[in-house]
Amino acid sequence: MKREFTVGHLANSRSAALPIAAAVGGMIVPALMYLLLSPAGPLARGWGVPMATDTAFAVALIVMMGRRVPLELRVFLTAAAIVDDIGAILVVAVFYAADLHIGYLAAAAGTLVVLAFLNRSHVYLVLPYILIGVVLWACIHAGGLHATLAGVLLALFIPTRPPPNLHTLMMQADAILLEEAKHGGEVLRHGPSLPALNALDFIHDRLESPADRLLRRAGARSSYFVLPIFALANAGVVLSGDVLAGRGPLVLAIMAGLVLGKPLGLIVASMVAVRTGIADKPEAYSWRQLAGAGALAGIGFTMSLFIAGQAFPSAGDFAVAKIAILAASLCAGTIGTIILWNAKSPTDA
Repeated sequence: MKREFTVGHLANSRSAALPIAAAVGGMIVPALMYLLLSPAGPLARGWGVPMATDTAFAVALIVMMGRRVPLELRVFLTAAAIVDDIGAILVVAVFYAADLHIGYLAAAAGTLVVLAFLNRSHVYLVLPYILIGVVLWACIHAGGLHATLAGVLLALFIPTRPPPNLHTLMMQADAILLEEAKHGGEVLRHGPSLPALNALDFIHDRLESPADRLLRRAGARSSYFVLPIFALANAGVVLSGDVLAGRGPLVLAIMAGLVLGKPLGLIVASMVAVRTGIADKPEAYSWRQLAGAGALAGIGFTMSLFIAGQAFPSAGDFAVAKIAILAASLCAGTIGTIILWNAKSPTDA
């Protein structure tokens, strides 16, 4: 998402303001709705559960609908979902943290200074960022904050840059290869010279920024390996006759927050941002389509399960929260899909 905000569809501040405003509204309204409906006491700690959107599942449903959903709306939902994922991680780090250890947190701040120095020095090798990122993760974990915050902070400092001029790079590569070809059989026996290989390596590195390179290499492993393991490990719940006994308000609070609060907060905040001139809504999608995306944002699943695990130390409460999150995600996904399937883009009207 950092790439979209720096060199992509959301590089313009008014374009970026719409999903940011939507994400903020989509966090505040569900949390308030949960607090209004949940019982007082320990269960009130779960106000962070309906705040998060499961980016992978929400975007997957949009992708499955193909051309019925404009690319601009996909970018909007992805950006809003990731912004409120970041917000949810910050909530976990601040409000669900263990005892804080200032020494380790100071060391984490020191690693951020090093990351900022690498970024400002235009260091485009990925390895230094990874190594320092591991240290950052360890310091934040030992400091008492939730270590997922390290991923967000690390991503802020991994460099992005505008796409290269492919024509210029092709001319440079052709010139290097033509010069090497003048050596005839020597090149065939030993390969290109070391200076030529270094120059070609530089051209190859220029094709991708470190952020793009990490996304290409780690994205598939995250989506198809890490995420499914997380979902399977955390979604299971043992059903019994008394599992919901006395916990109806908890179920209602979570489901209302995700199914109703999410789209309501997202749509209202988007309208306010556009009407006040803070943000621009692309003409490629209608308000009805935006409402369908807002409904899909109610798919909490992985992040909501994650927060529920932090908020509810009781196994019984956590089990009920899982049931409510799964039911709400199913409802939100169904409602959003129906709205988007039947909505027309402004260009089709």
